Amino acid sequence: MRRILLLAAATGLLAACGGPDAATPLVYVSTPAADCGTFKLGQGEHLPVTAGECFVDAVRGGKLARLAVTRPTTEGDPIPYTYTSRLDGSVEVITDRRQDAFGTRTVTRDVCTGVTFGEHLEFASCTPQKE
Repeated sequence: MRRILLLAAATGLLAACGGPDAATPLVYVSTPAADCGTFKLGQGEHLPVTAGECFVDAVRGGKLARLAVTRPTTEGDPIPYTYTSRLDGSVEVITDRRQDAFGTRTVTRDVCTGVTFGEHLEFASCTPQKE
């Protein structure tokens, strides 16, 4: 009886691991992300046109892309922004205000839509995300 139970358990285990798809390797498909650059802007400086166009084109084309921009506050404290496009055409915006001596000293995450580019990236709407 014990042999039968062990044989049944082993058969069940092998059946779970086997089957017609067991020999099929796992394939991960990913869309290559465009790196649109990392920029540290000074007072009055604007994002290069090529970087803005790179990011907006990727978003509108439904491709993954990343753009990192650090802008100074009026007092000169650096505020890093990381823009990451998503396949649905939205953009995740991470804003790091921890170095802003006169600000909230927080990191926020928004999901934005309707990206355009002039002197900087602008969005039609943004929704704050809770962590």
